[in-house]
Amino acid sequence: MRGLKERLGGIASVLPPSRPIVYLDYPVHDNVGDLLIHQGADAFLDDYGYTVLGRFSMHDFTRRGRHDEASVVLKPSIRDLDALMQRGCAIVLHGGGNFGDIWPQFQMFRELIIARYPDTPIVVLPQTIHFASIAQRGRSARLLSAHRQLYIFVRDRESLTFLREANAGGDLMPDMAHQLWERPALAVPERERGTLVVRRRDRESRNIDNAAQFDWDELNGRVSRFTLRALRKWQTIDNPLRHLVSNYALWRVYRDSLVARAVARFRPYAEIDTDRLHGMILAALMNKEVRYSEGSYGKLQRYAGLWLGGSDRVGTGDVPSAAE
Repeated sequence: MRGLKERLGGIASVLPPSRPIVYLDYPVHDNVGDLLIHQGADAFLDDYGYTVLGRFSMHDFTRRGRHDEASVVLKPSIRDLDALMQRGCAIVLHGGGNFGDIWPQFQMFRELIIARYPDTPIVVLPQTIHFASIAQRGRSARLLSAHRQLYIFVRDRESLTFLREANAGGDLMPDMAHQLWERPALAVPERERGTLVVRRRDRESRNIDNAAQFDWDELNGRVSRFTLRALRKWQTIDNPLRHLVSNYALWRVYRDSLVARAVARFRPYAEIDTDRLHGMILAALMNKEVRYSEGSYGKLQRYAGLWLGGSDRVGTGDVPSAAE
């Protein structure tokens, strides 16, 4: 785990800390995996001394359709980002597993930014790339190859193959959450026992009924869900107060609280059985035994085979079907 954290330092050779940056597309939802990535990215930027001129979610600059609609349009507030680009900064796009057509709105936002700023250095933090549609894969490849200063870090070899075929710059890099290794907040008690089973309930699950298993959404009570909706709405309305207290500053309090709840949920258990990539990574960061099963398109196997294959604490296999 220490080696994976140190490997992330290679990002600085592509994205020099001497150049100011703007961080885009931080997650405003309750998927703890994305929040861990965001925490890790924040830790990386702090540890390496970057000057961050602004941190924005897609809600700051775009209007989305309903969850069942693949539509994203820029809002007039995009002019705030245009002004920042005049200061010679680079753009850093959030990493994760939404590069492709499973979560199309995030991909649309990413592509809008890449197309709008063809002369700006843009670095995409480690992503997993997956397209079910050959047409969408080809269209995205053409857009990426047209950008003159785009560099995409990816979390597995299959994603790197896509970049090579698209003639886009990039390289392999582990997930940003590894920057959190040895953080005191992830310390565990000396006595752990039992297995916590974590199963997806979203469109990346390949299981029919996971209702009896734990998933991230259980960390949110009624007050927390209301707070999440309020924070997201606050970002969409472009309230002028965001220039005094940034949307990011408000969101970070919620993010850290939700991650802390996930850590507390994992802490008593000796073993985590999961089909969530960041269930696996969080357990590894907490030095627990991990057994993983696969989601809808092989993301965990692709990641574990490349980065965690040398660990005797991470493996595949069936373990008890319910939390003990």
